[in-house]
Amino acid sequence: MPVKTQVFAQSGLVVTRAMGMIDDLSVLEHQSLIESLPGFESTFNYLIDARMITENLLSRDGVIQMSGATPFGPSIKRVYVVGDEKSCMLATLAGSVASMENRFYVTYEIKDACEWLGISYNEIINSSIYEDNE
Repeated sequence: MPVKTQVFAQSGLVVTRAMGMIDDLSVLEHQSLIESLPGFESTFNYLIDARMITENLLSRDGVIQMSGATPFGPSIKRVYVVGDEKSCMLATLAGSVASMENRFYVTYEIKDACEWLGISYNEIINSSIYEDNE
């Protein structure tokens, strides 16, 4: 799973872009790496941009396992930006398992995600994580 993750410490945010094929193991491995990112805090909000996933092999059990192993606390805001119906359903499952009530949001639009988090769309979309302008 090609993935890019960046910490926006001043905004209290971590952004992950997942691309290509994903499966249970690749997502679990990536989650364990997030904690080691410079500036990471478990209280930061989390934006996952999954619109570039081309092959989603995540299982329901894998999503539940991943949600239990998250390095983030349950009170953070999580937003999932998805590109298809299966990703939407799995993101809803992940959010409901890992988050407190009303602390997660699933959308097809990055602008909606930024608005829900109360962060600058331009700051995110113009950052190095989006240097390929996807």
